[in-house]
Amino acid sequence: MKLLTLPLLVLPALSTACIFVSPPPHDPYGDLSFDWSFAGEPSCDQAGVDELDLTLLQGGEVVLVIEREPCVGGGLTITDLREGVYEVAIDAFSRESVPLFAGSFSARVVGGEDSYAGVVELDAIGDPPPPASGAVALFWGFNYPTDDTTMFDCATAGVEELDVFVTPQGAGGAPYDSTFLCEDEGVLVENLPPGRYAVRLMAYGAYHNDDLLLYDTGDIVIDVLAGDIAELGDVLLPRIDQAFSDFDVAWTFAADSCASTGVAEVTLAFTRFGFDAPEDSFAVDCTATSVLRRTFVPGSYTVSASAQGTSDDYVAAVTVDLAPDSVAQVDLVLAP
Repeated sequence: MKLLTLPLLVLPALSTACIFVSPPPHDPYGDLSFDWSFAGEPSCDQAGVDELDLTLLQGGEVVLVIEREPCVGGGLTITDLREGVYEVAIDAFSRESVPLFAGSFSARVVGGEDSYAGVVELDAIGDPPPPASGAVALFWGFNYPTDDTTMFDCATAGVEELDVFVTPQGAGGAPYDSTFLCEDEGVLVENLPPGRYAVRLMAYGAYHNDDLLLYDTGDIVIDVLAGDIAELGDVLLPRIDQAFSDFDVAWTFAADSCASTGVAEVTLAFTRFGFDAPEDSFAVDCTATSVLRRTFVPGSYTVSASAQGTSDDYVAAVTVDLAPDSVAQVDLVLAP
């Protein structure tokens, strides 16, 4: 695979006076990789392809054009693309600049990652036109932990698999349904007869190895046109609130109080098993003595508290099994 490097924007480093170590800033640039196949033939030489032209679009506007890229190896990596959804059109030419193959695909680039779009099938130019049909392309994200938050990370959202349904609303066409791994990030459903369809996505996680339905779009009605791709972009899946749970956390001191220890704030942290960092962490007035915190994916967590007093630091931690549709009562006793 050939590596194609684009200019990289370098931003000056920011300094901070905070005593805490901040995580590295999110990288807004990522790479897009794909392999090609020329009407089923992966070899450039066997297919007679010498060069390729690529056009990248966002929202129907051209953002990048790559001309006369040598056809070497089995695919290509385009680096340093700002994260987002791209339409990529490819034209393949012979050594004599005769157009031989063409095709296109959709992909979402994730910042800081190499997003692999799979094998892109290019069709031979001059083949008989296929029967009139359309397609639906979509990606997914999740309203977690709040309705105003869009989470694309499957693990954080608690999602392992999605069921995708495309159901015709009138005569003609067969219903489509398939299950995808969440990490696939999107799907293209092709060969749909023109007409009106209901698209539905249902996302599942697991609790103690049992499937748990976490998110559901309900029916999204769309129109599919012949020769066109209905681009739905990032489809956000709302939470099923009954599947999620909360923590009710209370804290005390082993032999003292907030006043006698000189503690002004207690920092609470909620870390799900399998994660290196807390999913949620915040400071609260020590004298509050308790707090209700929403919303969490069911599973096993470490709930911890830390506080800085006049002469000592105080800590406490417990392991909690958070069942679906529950409020876990957590009592923390802080000690030096």
